[in-house]
Amino acid sequence: MEQARQSKLKRDISSEWFHALVASALEGIVIMDDKGRILDVNPAAEKIFGYRSEQVIGYTVSEKLIPPSKRKAHENGLGSFLTTGEKKNIGCRVETIAMRADLSEFPAELEVISISPETSQVFIAYIRDISEQKQAEQDRLQYAMNIKKTLLQTILAVSRTVDIRDPYTAGHQRRVAHLAASIARELDLSEERIEGIFLGALIHDIGKIAVPSEILTRPGQLQPEDIDYLKIHSQKGYDILKPVNFPWPVAEIALQHHEHLDGSGYPQGLRGEDILLEAHIVSVADIVESLTAHRPYRPAYPLNEALVFIKKNADKLYGRDIVEACIQLFKSGYHINAIDMDELNWLASLSG
Repeated sequence: MEQARQSKLKRDISSEWFHALVASALEGIVIMDDKGRILDVNPAAEKIFGYRSEQVIGYTVSEKLIPPSKRKAHENGLGSFLTTGEKKNIGCRVETIAMRADLSEFPAELEVISISPETSQVFIAYIRDISEQKQAEQDRLQYAMNIKKTLLQTILAVSRTVDIRDPYTAGHQRRVAHLAASIARELDLSEERIEGIFLGALIHDIGKIAVPSEILTRPGQLQPEDIDYLKIHSQKGYDILKPVNFPWPVAEIALQHHEHLDGSGYPQGLRGEDILLEAHIVSVADIVESLTAHRPYRPAYPLNEALVFIKKNADKLYGRDIVEACIQLFKSGYHINAIDMDELNWLASLSG
């Protein structure tokens, strides 16, 4: 008899402790039976959902706390657990959408545990309103997007300065940027690398502002000394861009976009894998665009001749996979003179 009394006393004390812990918890707590009916809620849950406990006890969670669009999934999940015992989301922290008394919806972090007393299954749900965290996250994303827009606008402005200095190649950098990014996409590179290639290509010739305009616009064949002077633009571009802390290798693209696999390029005479992949892609796009565009000192080459040129020099000047990706683009209908600058998903997102 005494042992039974002590056991009952322990259960009562445990129950008192349990209720005290539930009542003082900072997280919302909702206790449900195996039918999804609410048995109890703590003060934190009352504050989160906007209900007093007596307004929800006896009702199902679906009726009171779950938006209509989520109710079927909740009921199916509960039914599946009770039938199979599979704990798909039991004991796991998940994000979901919950509903307040005023029917407004909010993002919530939820963890449900199950306990099995002698009578029937009981579920305890721990709930946190994460609206503020989600809004802060959205604000950070918006801030990052605004910075990205400003960066793009700045790079576009810088790109136009080269067009002003060298009107015969106006639009060259934009066309190279689009082609290079399209090649990168064909190669299945990550969106982050594609962005870097696009932006690096947009200003890969920025160093031309250090080249005398009479050389840039001179009609007729360039003299060897003119060509030597023109070659400084890669190094000058690097010098201009290097102090800027871009999240992409923009300065290196400007420096290396005239390097060749066999070391015959400039300004460093790099070979093979010493050449940055991003710069190598821009190099292929640059030569194709340049050959197919009119210059004061020569007419434009037909596209097929430009593609034959890069194919002939695959593995010598240019990487074969990059060349093949470029050729495949044009076989698929790509037109370098009919580009849509909003075609790239990330750029389109910046225009909104």
